[in-house]
Amino acid sequence: MNKIKSTKGITLISLVVTIIILLILAGVTIATIMGDNGLINKANDAKIATEIASIKEEIKTDILSEQAGNNGNISDDTLKGILEKYGVLSNEEKLIDKTLTTTKGNHEIKVSDIFNGTTVQDTPKDPVIADKSGASTPNLNKVAQKTYVTWDLNEAGTEYVPNDTQITQPENWYDYENGKWANIKTTNETEGLEAYWVWIPRYEYKVPEVTQTTATQIDVRFIGTDKKEGAEGYTKQSDGTIKSSDGYTIHPAFTNAGNGGFGELDGIWVAKFEAVSNTPTASNGGGNATNLKVQVIPNQPSWRYIQTTNIFTACRKMTNEGEVLEGSTVDSHMMKNTEWGAVAILSQSKYGVFNPESSTGANGDATYQVWNNSSSSYITGSVGTSKDANNTTTFAYNSANGPKASTTGTVYGVYDMAGGSWEYVAGCLNGQENAKFGVTAGDTKYVDLYTNTSNSNSNYDGAKIGDATKETKGWNSDYSYFVYSSNPVFLRGRFFLQWHVCR
Repeated sequence: MNKIKSTKGITLISLVVTIIILLILAGVTIATIMGDNGLINKANDAKIATEIASIKEEIKTDILSEQAGNNGNISDDTLKGILEKYGVLSNEEKLIDKTLTTTKGNHEIKVSDIFNGTTVQDTPKDPVIADKSGASTPNLNKVAQKTYVTWDLNEAGTEYVPNDTQITQPENWYDYENGKWANIKTTNETEGLEAYWVWIPRYEYKVPEVTQTTATQIDVRFIGTDKKEGAEGYTKQSDGTIKSSDGYTIHPAFTNAGNGGFGELDGIWVAKFEAVSNTPTASNGGGNATNLKVQVIPNQPSWRYIQTTNIFTACRKMTNEGEVLEGSTVDSHMMKNTEWGAVAILSQSKYGVFNPESSTGANGDATYQVWNNSSSSYITGSVGTSKDANNTTTFAYNSANGPKASTTGTVYGVYDMAGGSWEYVAGCLNGQENAKFGVTAGDTKYVDLYTNTSNSNSNYDGAKIGDATKETKGWNSDYSYFVYSSNPVFLRGRFFLQWHVCR
């Protein structure tokens, strides 16, 4: 029987199908290796990530090394220098917004991905201060919108030019041993307001034991707040003052017991010139308008013909919005009589006009006296042609002879202490505080209250220690009238003319 053999082989269709399958498999393999998410690209990305991480770690190590030697800080300039060792920075204004293009690998790294801590600006770590007097460092913690103030005498030697835009502390900013008291300026640029202030450091003092009519030097010693009631060698006296074992009295303006509850103070800021309104007029400097704002600037008509209640209110609102101390947390107020005394007594010490290096007359002899502001137009910071000049030719505070009208005999002192316009301080007969200042009996720390049993303007039995009424009574023929029923508020216009103080 014949059998038929079957013939087996690859058909064309099978071959085509096999080839297609092989091509698909090859494509998948190529994509896995070479595609955007392929093994090669992933390996390359991993290499880049490793390089970037390594560069970041090197930079961070350099940063940490710098911070370790600088109390955890690093300046912008130092950080920039470290980054530029590893590449080129982009042009954004802020360092933290820049991008670093690395030299190694040409990678782009955001600075914020490397460092997000706090940098500090490059400023001198320890500005040079010449002062060796022991005066407390001026307290600026509560003062907003302030600049440091110094003066330079021009080449002609005719005028002191103010440097009053310095936002960082300059070297030799103050030197109390040489009549260079610390000065600042506060501003409200929106309202166009300015005020100059002078730092009065905490001190203790001795007044001459023998009463006299000619000014003499008062012994002043600067101290810190560690010198207070209860400290070793310091005891409270029956009159409420705090005295040292060697006979010095801590000025009451700086002690909690003496200042009515403001606390133990390292110093106070006081106005450098008589007050000026924001719209001064030649006739009255602003008058009794209640909507005016305070400035403390030279070469302007002082603010006159204003009631004491409005003076008190104007000074208390100086930290409000739109005022010259806006944003500050100081306790601004009309100058108390004892605060007046704190400046007056300091002016009569070796740190004031009794410094022979700064208080000299035209012939070179020491004058030891604040020259008179003899401006008949009541221009702030003016000085006459002699120490007792009255309504004669006057010059500006920053003229060559101008400093003679300051408390120091230098341009750094407080002006308008002698002459100028009559002005009030916050001190009155007990019971008049509400009528004269709008202060109730429950809140009298802003006013010094006095008694006068004989109702005579020459009776000083009720004087307070430190207010420079009895201590300097009649010096240099200055007026010295005590408060009584007909004049219940202190006028200190012949010797010192200030409205405000900020603590």
